[in-house]
Amino acid sequence: MKTTRLIAIGLLFAIILSACKGQPDYVIEEDRMVDLLVDIHKTEAVMTLNHSKFPTDEKRRAMREAVFMRHNTTKADFDTSLIWYGNNLDVYMDVYDQVIDRLKKENEAIKELIAQENVQTLTDAGDTVNIWKEQNWHIFDSDKGQNVLAFNIDKDENFERRDHFALRFHAINVPQNSDTKVYLAVRHNNHIIHYNYGEVRNGWNTLKVQSDSLANLNDVYGYVVMPPRHDKHRMYIDNIELTRIHNKKNMPMEEYYVINAMPENSDKDKDKNTKKEKKKSVKKSKSELVRRHLVPEP
Repeated sequence: MKTTRLIAIGLLFAIILSACKGQPDYVIEEDRMVDLLVDIHKTEAVMTLNHSKFPTDEKRRAMREAVFMRHNTTKADFDTSLIWYGNNLDVYMDVYDQVIDRLKKENEAIKELIAQENVQTLTDAGDTVNIWKEQNWHIFDSDKGQNVLAFNIDKDENFERRDHFALRFHAINVPQNSDTKVYLAVRHNNHIIHYNYGEVRNGWNTLKVQSDSLANLNDVYGYVVMPPRHDKHRMYIDNIELTRIHNKKNMPMEEYYVINAMPENSDKDKDKNTKKEKKKSVKKSKSELVRRHLVPEP
């Protein structure tokens, strides 16, 4: 009886602990989730900054699978856990705050790799490629006035006319009804810019734009702006991707706005204006001479 009572008390204690934790058994525990997310972000950064070592989807997939194996889990378990954390945002925010703190402390090696990326390297070839070259997460710090994430990617030989671009990221802890903006643009060599913009919302955000069919593109650029807030809550985005998709027949045209960024007083315009003024001056002088009968009338 005493043994049975002890077993019953143990089971009751386990049930109470489970209830207090409020987390199903199939969900990866918070500490393990922090370790896993840190490893995932560092791995993604290494692959992004070393295109030549991971040129194919197969090699990148193997690298990601190795991360899950190191943590004795699977991608399916991770995805299932992520859904639960997404439905329990307060827990997810706490987990991600720990992830950010860890990454800040352990990020010296990645910073060195990013510094080496100051020289533009070729993007991967292929019909659908993630061309994002920076770390795939970002924290917005109102106290330091760092509420903007800006990026710029120069074109290379793997870019083509009419390429589609899609910026996608997951936003966390964005205040409701706040002044947020995400902007994505393609600049062409004829000074025409195709751009699109929208508001940033909690959860997944996607913004698309398409390059011109008549001009070569120069670069893809944009930014994400978060509102200032002083309640010590940190806003951040993760899983950042900027996908370049080569245009194919029957693909729908992306919506975008157009602006001509040609400077009003460019050197080219000045040259044209100078030539016009010279012609006017010569014509006026000749007319004056004809009027005075100093040269024969044409």
